[in-house]
Amino acid sequence: MGVVLVLPTTSAGQQGPVAALLSTAGWLAACERVIGPSWLVSPEGMLDAAGARRLASGAHLSSAEGSSLATRLPTMVKTAVKDVRQFARGSTFRVDPDGPWGTEQVEFVWQRHELFHTAGLDLADDLGLPSVLFAPAVAVWEAARWGVSRPGWGGLVERIGEGRALRRATVLACGSEEVAAEAIRIGADPDRVLVTPTGVEIEPLASRHEGRAIRERLGLEGRFVLGWVGSFRPFHTLHRLVEAAAAAGGVTLLMVGDGPERPAIEARARELGVDSVFTGTVPHFDLGRYLAAMDAAAVVAPDRGEFHYSPLKLAEYLAAGLPVVAPDVQTVASRLCNDEHALLVPPADPGALRDALIRLRDDAGLRDRLGARGRAEVEATWSWDFQVERVLKKLVEVVGAS
Repeated sequence: MGVVLVLPTTSAGQQGPVAALLSTAGWLAACERVIGPSWLVSPEGMLDAAGARRLASGAHLSSAEGSSLATRLPTMVKTAVKDVRQFARGSTFRVDPDGPWGTEQVEFVWQRHELFHTAGLDLADDLGLPSVLFAPAVAVWEAARWGVSRPGWGGLVERIGEGRALRRATVLACGSEEVAAEAIRIGADPDRVLVTPTGVEIEPLASRHEGRAIRERLGLEGRFVLGWVGSFRPFHTLHRLVEAAAAAGGVTLLMVGDGPERPAIEARARELGVDSVFTGTVPHFDLGRYLAAMDAAAVVAPDRGEFHYSPLKLAEYLAAGLPVVAPDVQTVASRLCNDEHALLVPPADPGALRDALIRLRDDAGLRDRLGARGRAEVEATWSWDFQVERVLKKLVEVVGAS
């Protein structure tokens, strides 16, 4: 038995790390452990879990200057162009039913949700199998939350580019309760919806020696190092983290990743005199060593608390045994207890974020306690395997009721 996973995302033109590839690699590896041999199909060919992780964090994902015309175009125009391109990609990306799974017994077809893409759902129909659509977010609604509007065509894109797929799936696996509510508003059947927050690979912790080696190479010896990992984008509001580090004092930032906001965040750190190291994208196989070089790690949210997704970085921090400061929002607070698994702070209170950094900087015992309890919580219910097992149970429930 096994699973066919379909990922419409391509790494072309992206800046790393690419979360869609990393999370899909997690789903794939878990399907192989829990169910059996599984296959990942993408526009860039067949991938195994290791290949997907390499692609998600490769050197080709480094920052590049966009064309002068692209940078001058209004956001609304750029969004329209992206929608047209996505529609074209969705119309051409298909998966041949006569794939390498051959005579293997396939349990279901899994697809990551993207606008206008139904290749996985179509494959499930061709093979006569149930389908699982994983929607970490619904795209039109999410973009609107980030201030990207589609005046005049957003409703149409939502109905055609998203609603049809959300209604077709045998099981719709949503990244959070908030995303599930929006999917149901668009037309998804509530009885087919399952909330599946981001999981993580449960691996042995990197050694302190590996962490020390990274600290020495980056010149971080003897400092309190606060880490962040991800793609530098506006919704991560990293200027808030830089400003909190400046207000706290005695905090060195280790920022791992790349993206369009990186130059602005580097400039803000220089402006405020915050000691910081920006590494760019690192191979995902080396990430554990960089996490081991950190004393603590952070996730930040916008002032108004627009935080509907389940961040991969949070799962990776906790799995690495790091003490974490994170926003006190539903998607985080529903899984972690303040002052037990992490320090949770109100998104709109910069003073609370500053105070949390000071607590972590000054209290090694607190860091050890939070790190150990966070790791234990991840081991119990945050693995990708746990999410795959829940999907299997939901499929049995839905198929049995139909």
